[in-house]
Amino acid sequence: MERNLKMQNRWVWCLVAAFPLNVFAAGFTFEERPGEFALLRDGKSWLSTYIGPYDETQREESYKVFTHLYDFAGAAPITKGPGGKYTHHRGLFIGWKDTLAEGTDFDTWHMSNCTQRHMTWLKAEAHENRAVQSEEILWCGDDGEPFIKEIRTITAQSGSNETRIFDFESKLMSMTGGIQLKGDLQHAGMQVRLANEVSEHESSTQYVLPEGAQELEDDKVVGAWWVCCSAVVRDQRYWIIHMTPPGNVGGQPVYSIRRYARFGAFLETPLNEGMPLDLSFRIVFSQKELDRTACQALYDSYAASTKDTGGD
Repeated sequence: MERNLKMQNRWVWCLVAAFPLNVFAAGFTFEERPGEFALLRDGKSWLSTYIGPYDETQREESYKVFTHLYDFAGAAPITKGPGGKYTHHRGLFIGWKDTLAEGTDFDTWHMSNCTQRHMTWLKAEAHENRAVQSEEILWCGDDGEPFIKEIRTITAQSGSNETRIFDFESKLMSMTGGIQLKGDLQHAGMQVRLANEVSEHESSTQYVLPEGAQELEDDKVVGAWWVCCSAVVRDQRYWIIHMTPPGNVGGQPVYSIRRYARFGAFLETPLNEGMPLDLSFRIVFSQKELDRTACQALYDSYAASTKDTGGD
């Protein structure tokens, strides 16, 4: 594994060298770290993405690609990695408990019989006020054969009132005929999991919902295009909004809002061969209080931007 990491790290620096004007521009910068690639702003970490190679001897640590969000000091992640309560929950992640491909049910949520493997960086552009990273990820069975290719892009920028904005885009392409992306409310879609310590004081977690949205049994939220989780990590309260754009596949999603701070949009959809599926979500992160009015204004701005660009 060490040799593989060294080979990958050398390759990452080759990528960085290919974008010298962008990567080392003022403001945002990228930084290589063992097994991960980090984005910094003015020298402070904003996020880091796991890119370590899959290692069968350390399966649990290496079977899923995910991205950490960092606190505003850039000192440490506020999101969860391997281990803890539900080890498969990690930072910003995506998957479906039942990924049905050619008669096989791949569990791309718990990763019980498959893996997500970072293959290569396609883009790493860092500017003064905006940064974009794009990677190719293969979703593989335990035999190593890929059944989905994903292009995952994260765009970071500063928002109003010292918020941080992260656009998470996932382009999924079938590599093995028609695939069904299925699961259930708690085990499918694009979600966020905050640090494991939140599970030790769940009573402190709060959720802000849009006007008219309803929270039903099993932490199910209907009638919402966004939810805001307010949770405490290392004695600091944060507000994190998960947003789904108006043109989402299947329309308005159903949201899941666990008190241990795993939250996100549940959706099911077919993935047809030769027809890429484009999914997009926005995560807004704040250390200042966000009430319903502020959250809705941020969502309205996001919705308007997707219409302006013709995005879904």
